[in-house]
Order: sequence, then C-alpha cells, then structure tokens
Amino acid sequence: MTNPTASVPITIRGRYLWRGDERFFVRGVAYQVPDMQDPISDARLPQLKHDISLFKELGLNTLFVYHVDDIKSHDQAMKMLEEAGIYVLTTITTRFNAINRLDPYKSYHRPAMNEFFQTGNFMAQYPNTLGLLVGLSLVNSKDTEKAAPRYMKLQNEACGQRILPIGYNATTVNQRDMMILDYLSLGDAGSSIDFWTCNCYIWAGKSNMQVSGYEALLARLQTAAIPIVMSEYGTNIPNPRLFQETAALYSPRMSQVFSGGCAYEFWHGSNSYGLVELVRQEQARSSPAWAVEQRRERALARSDDITKTAEKRETERGILSVFHDFVNYKKNLDATRDIESNWEGEVMEREAAERGNVDTTQLNWPWEPEFQIPDTVVDWAETEDLVNGKGLVYAM
Repeated sequence: MTNPTASVPITIRGRYLWRGDERFFVRGVAYQVPDMQDPISDARLPQLKHDISLFKELGLNTLFVYHVDDIKSHDQAMKMLEEAGIYVLTTITTRFNAINRLDPYKSYHRPAMNEFFQTGNFMAQYPNTLGLLVGLSLVNSKDTEKAAPRYMKLQNEACGQRILPIGYNATTVNQRDMMILDYLSLGDAGSSIDFWTCNCYIWAGKSNMQVSGYEALLARLQTAAIPIVMSEYGTNIPNPRLFQETAALYSPRMSQVFSGGCAYEFWHGSNSYGLVELVRQEQARSSPAWAVEQRRERALARSDDITKTAEKRETERGILSVFHDFVNYKKNLDATRDIESNWEGEVMEREAAERGNVDTTQLNWPWEPEFQIPDTVVDWAETEDLVNGKGLVYAM
C-alpha cells in the first residue's frame, strides 16, 4: 500500500491525531543508526534513500528519531521523507544538552534552552514533523516542561511559524506515570502538553489482551484527555518476534485509546532488537579493526541463521539481512489497514474532552508540599520581545 505524501501537517483534535479530516494512526519504527546521533540529516542522504525504500516496503508512515542536530541541514532529507509519506517524531534534547533527572534545575541553562528552542524552530518548518517530545522518561517540574508549548505559541504570533504538537514520553504506564500524565495534560490547554507517548514491552510472544496486560493498560488510560502513542514496543522474547501486539494495537478496541505506535527498532543494535541488519563491506573508522571484524563475524552468523533471517539481499553497502521480525511486523501492519475507517471512539472522545476541562488548582499531587515547583527559568517577558526579531535571552 502506497502512503500519501506527508505534506499535510498532523493536527490534534480531542484525544486523537488527524491528517486533515481523517484520523491518523502512527505506523512507525524507532529509527537510530549505530555510532550516529542524527540519522535524518542531509549528510546521509544516500543511506536514507536506501532506508526509505525499506520503510515503504513495511508500510510505515512515521519514524521516531531520538535526536536531531539543529546545526545540520535537514531540508533534503525531510523532503525525501515527506514524498515517501513519512512523518518524524523527535525530541528537543540534543547530543550535548538534555535534562538530567538527577539534577534537573541545573539543566535549564542558557545553552540548553537555546538548543531546545532552536530544535523547535527548525523542525517546525517541515510539514511532516509530527511533534516534539520535551521529555524522555523524565519526571520533572510542570513549569519547565511546559516552556516548549509557550515558546511555540510566541513564535507563531511573531512570524506565523507552525505550532508543533508537544508531548512527553514515559518509560512505563504505572501509577506514577498516570499521575504525571494528569499533571501535564489537564487544565489550561495553552500550556499543557498535546500528546503523550509510552514505552510498552508487556506483550510477549503468543498472547492475548487479558494475559498480556493490554486490557489492564486500556483500563488505566481510557479517561486520558489527549492522544496516546506507543513510542516503543515489541519485546524480543521470544525471538523472532511475532508482533501479535501490532494487530491488537490497531484493533477497534485499542484504537479507542491509542493512535498507533512505533516498533523498536529498525536497525539491529547491541540489544538485539532490530528488524534488519547490514553486514558492511567497509570498516567503521571509529572502531579498531579487530572490533569491526568481530562485529562483522557476528552479523554474518545472524545472516546465515535461518531461524533469525528470512532473506538476504545484496546491496551496494553490503549484505542486508531481513529478519523474520521485519516480515512479521509487515504482515501484521498490512492486516490492520482498515482501522483508519473502522475505529470506534466517539463517545470516549467526548468523555475525555470533558475530563480535560478541569480546574487543576483544586487538585492535590502526592509530591506536594515537600517538593515545590520553582518558577520557570525562561524570562518570558524578555523572550516575547526578543522573539520579534532580536534574538533569545534566558533568565538563569
């Protein structure tokens, strides 16, 4: 199935994602390249072009990219992805600046804030940027997390820049994460996050909604007021992965709450989660020759293992091992293509919207009053003036 181009920005209405008047379901993969921080810059166009052919073969419409480099050019790469019908979900964190959960207050310094906002600026220019995550598995203060939505609004008012959807990523979906979801999503729509993502590895092998815990997961999230996406899913025990959870994720039952997800991950890495692997002909300059040869031998062994590899393809860059995981993921994605027109959620949509309109000042949070939330580090009065053509300054 050929995707339409990703030239129509994804928007949020109620608790769902929309592409124009059609509900949008994320059919994606976590995309990172070993020894490379930014896999979608113009610096790797030939490799990306090759990968896009595989994305299209899988039937993907979204990549979850962990980091982008705001200094590098992305125009050609994002255009290639747009023409292939692929959206990009990424984060505001960079290689050099991220929020340290062990010392969060000191993480909000001038260089970090500049990089965070610059990432928002340059990604906002692309129609196929699905959204930005302001936190990856990070519990932090409400005001500092909500700097990103406010800044995007200022940029829109100043120069008409698109306001990107802003989200948060949780490692699990336990009671603590549910409190954080409420904390960041309820109340004032102008400063709350727009969507929420979570990692979910609870379904293993042959299972069902009850045994896997998916039914309990739905029960915990059914009253959420914003869109929810699985940013990572697909445990690798047993191996090869069957991806039965993909069929469940895009079922009418789960589509009431979830807007799809991204399988983890595209390229094989040290944690053995990949869908494909390249047995490289060239040697990586950053590693000793013995280490490169050792990795190559292991990759060749996986390529020759018929229980692991479904197909081997000769490419200009080396032998491409297409794992059974790739085949199983594609099969289950293909089997759920009708969910875009058969989802069921209108009643729950209205209930979630009503729940979002609450007075958060009347709510009590378990971490108060021991942990007080400080004022945001951003001097918004000064920032608003400077966004109108004079640069950015942040209060320390």
